[in-house]
Amino acid sequence: MKRILALFISLLSLASAQAEDGIQFSHGSWKEILSQAKKENKLIFIDVYTSWCGPCKMMAAEIFPQKVVADKFNASFINYKIDAEKGEGVQIAKQFEVHAFPTYLFVNGNGDLIYRTSGYMPAASFLDQANIALKAKDDPKPIAKWQDEYNNGKRSKDFLLAYMKKRSNLKLPSAEIIEELFPLLTKEDLKKKDVITSLIYFDANIQFVPGGKLFTYVLNNYKQLDSSKIIQSPLGIMEFGIRNYFKKNIVENKKEKMLPVMIQSYKKIMQATNVQPAEIIAMEKELPVEYYGTTGDATKLAPAVIDYVQNGIMKLDIAGKQKQDEETFAGFMAPYLTGKADSTKDEKFAMKRIMQSNNMVSISYQLRDAAEEVYKNISDPKLLKQATDWAKQADEWFPHFSSKAVYAGLLFKIGNTQQAVHIMESAGNDPLLEKASGAQNLILANVEKMKNGEAPKSLWK
Repeated sequence: MKRILALFISLLSLASAQAEDGIQFSHGSWKEILSQAKKENKLIFIDVYTSWCGPCKMMAAEIFPQKVVADKFNASFINYKIDAEKGEGVQIAKQFEVHAFPTYLFVNGNGDLIYRTSGYMPAASFLDQANIALKAKDDPKPIAKWQDEYNNGKRSKDFLLAYMKKRSNLKLPSAEIIEELFPLLTKEDLKKKDVITSLIYFDANIQFVPGGKLFTYVLNNYKQLDSSKIIQSPLGIMEFGIRNYFKKNIVENKKEKMLPVMIQSYKKIMQATNVQPAEIIAMEKELPVEYYGTTGDATKLAPAVIDYVQNGIMKLDIAGKQKQDEETFAGFMAPYLTGKADSTKDEKFAMKRIMQSNNMVSISYQLRDAAEEVYKNISDPKLLKQATDWAKQADEWFPHFSSKAVYAGLLFKIGNTQQAVHIMESAGNDPLLEKASGAQNLILANVEKMKNGEAPKSLWK
């Protein structure tokens, strides 16, 4: 009887598995997945996601279930999902330098990266990426071998150029390699499309050394680069790249001596793009706050964050931006108020909340972030009270669950537990939050922590 029951259960399990649609993801440890890939001579497709990533959820809901996608991936790859913020996923994401989500890694049984791509994309594009990975599968020289040669001191122009192109194809950051290569390039090299587009392109992982050789070249030649149509918005790409380098290199490695270089580099880009002087000053004061907050230097953070708020954020044209928001919102609402448009049938109406504070959103977030750095790093009661007022103001400028959560956290730290719990509960019920999302779960868990007298480590993300 037990054998018959076991067989029946096995058949039910098999039928259930066959009935499942979409990409079938394997389970087990990373070591087991590598062993399986080596045994079957297949690449591992890794979907690197986080619980709060919207595009990750869209891919899982809209693209992975499609039959044409599932047939390709189930036949060609060992499919594996990892949360970059949990368990083995943390180390795997770090090993493969994943900084954006979703990221898709194609890795062989030896653990060598063969190909990578990222972001939400339609099924056809996703399948194209799979085909590229399959073509690269039998590459006699995968990226790991290039890295070994580089680490062993190989530095010829031809090698560095080829290595840099290889890394750009895999969307790997190459800031230091570019700095070594750039002095070896001739004017003729820089006229070649394949060279310049391997140096300068947009990707979530792109990094450039602030004040470096490529940075200086782009700053001096961005008009020609832009007009050539080969590179779209080179200064915008450079701005994004030095920002990434700041976060992933200068801050993470505590290179404080590079902070002034970063500030001046960012300032030059903002000046070249005609950013208002007050906004440039705010940026100059923001970067030290981000640096000292992330590195946990409370002594230097305290004066920096006060300076940033008082002489940076609060010196922006807040009244002018609010007036502009009022005028823009009035124009946005006019068709609905006059009956020319039906709010129940027009998808644009969902933007009502953003349009009401369009210019103030970013300023609200800046003030929220300043207050949150105080929450995470400062114990001085006076500064905590100031930061509480900042968080409250941020939520008034643009009501948002994140600002409410920071406000609640600071209220808790200054001793207003009852009010803190109430505000944190309201943050958890914000309509912008998806039900049962990672952020909502965290916020609701924070409510319970506060009720038990515990200060949350993370407030909303």
